[in-house]
Amino acid sequence: MLACNEAHGPGHPLWVTIPFDPEASSAQPETLARVVRCERADAENDRRDSRRWAVAMHFEEAAHARSRQDGDLEAGKNRNGSGSKIALPIRVRLENVPWYEEAMTTEVSKDKIKFVTHCEYAFGQRLLVSFASGTEAPWSGDGEWRTQVTGIEMEAGSDSLCVTVRKKSE
Repeated sequence: MLACNEAHGPGHPLWVTIPFDPEASSAQPETLARVVRCERADAENDRRDSRRWAVAMHFEEAAHARSRQDGDLEAGKNRNGSGSKIALPIRVRLENVPWYEEAMTTEVSKDKIKFVTHCEYAFGQRLLVSFASGTEAPWSGDGEWRTQVTGIEMEAGSDSLCVTVRKKSE
């Protein structure tokens, strides 16, 4: 059970950092979790705490440490060998649009990323991707990478999409 300021319905996805280190200077690993139950917190026991909701979570997977080294990405591959299940904040935008969408990855490999979004993208569409924290980027180099949409999946029980993009060579 986690304490929250907002109520969340069953099935709602949340990215959770456990354990959280408030002293850490870099991004910390996050794990995708889904709300199982949400109840109003007991006001009698929670007088000192302003959070009003107790939320039971089901974690989708174990958190993985992040690294910039490609070898470390290979060590945590999925069963199908597609990439590591890593939650990293990224910025995604269309090539001709200056504004980006903030999204969260679910898989990262040497040449592709899968991320969760509420935006609609088309197969073959070209996107620019950057990592929110350049120091934590698993792809070497700085700035934005040109990518192309190679997969689109519906998130089970949600209105979110899982979009897969591949790095394009310049």
